[in-house]
Amino acid sequence: MIAGSMLSYEGKKRAVLLLIALGVAVWIAVDAAAGGAAHWSRVLARLPLLLTGSASGWPITGGFALNIILSIASMALATVLGTIMGLATLARFGPIWVPSLLLMNFLRNSPWLVLLFATLYFLPFEMHVFGTTIAFPPFVKAVIGLALPTAANFSEVIRGAVQSIHSGQWEAARSLGYGTGQIYRHVIMPQALRRMIPGWMNSYALLMIATALATVTGIQDVLTILNTLLAMENERVIVYFYLTILFLFIAYCYPIAVVARRLERAVKGESL
Repeated sequence: MIAGSMLSYEGKKRAVLLLIALGVAVWIAVDAAAGGAAHWSRVLARLPLLLTGSASGWPITGGFALNIILSIASMALATVLGTIMGLATLARFGPIWVPSLLLMNFLRNSPWLVLLFATLYFLPFEMHVFGTTIAFPPFVKAVIGLALPTAANFSEVIRGAVQSIHSGQWEAARSLGYGTGQIYRHVIMPQALRRMIPGWMNSYALLMIATALATVTGIQDVLTILNTLLAMENERVIVYFYLTILFLFIAYCYPIAVVARRLERAVKGESL
């Protein structure tokens, strides 16, 4: 009890993570000894296909690599939309901040899967604008469908970061004759940007996990390929394939969460 009480929160968290890792390692060893090694070998043989969509590992046509590309594209769009939406909710002009606030709350409280289906069926396959054909393949629809709720969440990160800047900064800038746009550009945003980064990284990690939902759009992501593979495998091996996908997402997202927490602690003590 005394030793447990002396451990800090970080120490307890590391101990729990160590126990989880040890438990997983023991389970894999026991399972391999019980005949699971043959099942893992089948997963290993299919791993290039799960990672890149190609049996040889190249070129990249889908798989987990496509999930990563999808997450990066969606986050880029969400960053732009979220920045506009976040700053719009901070506007003092009613016709700007009221619709922005309503849109932000609507997107934040809508199920991601429903938004994906909405973009899948509401957006046309192609659009003709002034003689130019703009195509909307499933990948583009998946990018938009995932970017919308992420943008709404990121807009709250921006609003919180901007509002965390002490009001004295605004007053000092106004006393120097700065306009609202100049205050945002030269005073507020440079300080708020540092505070946005941990929230931005957490949003990206959440978005990456949500890319598994994009299988409903028909893109050849890792789950779509996995569902095709499972039709050729026995029921026992299915568990090993799903565990592999789980480990892939954890291996990609957990380091992002760790770095985000460290950055959050680094900016936590900043003077407001």
